[in-house]
Amino acid sequence: MQPLIINLAGKRVVIAGGGRIAARKAKVLEAEQAKITFVAPEFSEEVLKLTREKGYILIKRYAEPADFTSAMLVILATNDRAANGTLAQALPDNQLVCVVDESGEGNVTFPATVRRGHLQIAITSNASSPKLTRKLKLELERQFDESWDSYTLFLSRCRDRIKKLEIPFDKKNELIGSLLDEKYRLDAEAQLEKWRELDQLGMRKQLMQGAQDKDGGGV
Repeated sequence: MQPLIINLAGKRVVIAGGGRIAARKAKVLEAEQAKITFVAPEFSEEVLKLTREKGYILIKRYAEPADFTSAMLVILATNDRAANGTLAQALPDNQLVCVVDESGEGNVTFPATVRRGHLQIAITSNASSPKLTRKLKLELERQFDESWDSYTLFLSRCRDRIKKLEIPFDKKNELIGSLLDEKYRLDAEAQLEKWRELDQLGMRKQLMQGAQDKDGGGV
């Protein structure tokens, strides 16, 4: 199994099923801004609530292979093992398919995920031990506390700022590497000082460029 990070924003996701597990999978994708459709003869209150809040689509009948034609990701989460298996066999090999009750029939599994700002950590035991996966997730949630939310935002903004600086590539790498010092995660004042330093580097370059343009214009 090869872990991948996939951008599902604006992409079509079809979930066969309308119960608790179908709702749980939709909640995992809640922050991804995917276009989700549920197909099932009945829908739980959880699914109905999600649909009202997020504007998802409901198709009230048993799922058919044609329902998944344009979907980037298919999630088979009905409460019928045989139906999930039959639908999985009918789908093309190049489609992303998660079969919730028999992962080997699909090609996608949902890892446990720890999210802290821009940081995402995925954990899976490839179905060998779900208890181990949950244990590791709890440990990582404690290790990577809420301070990482603001820190990863700081890293992202600084990296964008550094990339725009007209300085040698080696200097850019050095600046980006310096941001990994623990003080920038723990100290908001240190973050502010580094941001001021980057601003000064940008202003210094602009002043030098302005002086060169002035000298050139007087020749």
